[in-house]
Amino acid sequence: MKKLKITYVSKSRIYPSFGDANETPPRIRIRIRKDLPIAVKKFVLEHEKYHIKDYQKLTKENKKYYWIWGEIKANFFGAIKHPFGALICFLMSLSPARLKFYWQRIKKSK
Repeated sequence: MKKLKITYVSKSRIYPSFGDANETPPRIRIRIRKDLPIAVKKFVLEHEKYHIKDYQKLTKENKKYYWIWGEIKANFFGAIKHPFGALICFLMSLSPARLKFYWQRIKKSK
């Protein structure tokens, strides 16, 4: 089994993201911004854990648009465990920087 390493990092390291995850054998690494409220950190952790499981289904053919569906699923499963954190996170995601971030990802996938 792979080791999970969770690191809380400064905002400047991953901004505008709230967290990210990647799998580099022999470990899985999740980074979460340490400036986030505790409830949001818990939600983001579940969100990123879901991505790690879900990335197993990523293929060359579905990679281009996969991120939209992947984000919907990760948000859903994170919200089941931490609904209050999800609500706060969703409200925080309405900032101009986050909306620009989403728009750039949408344009990039076309």
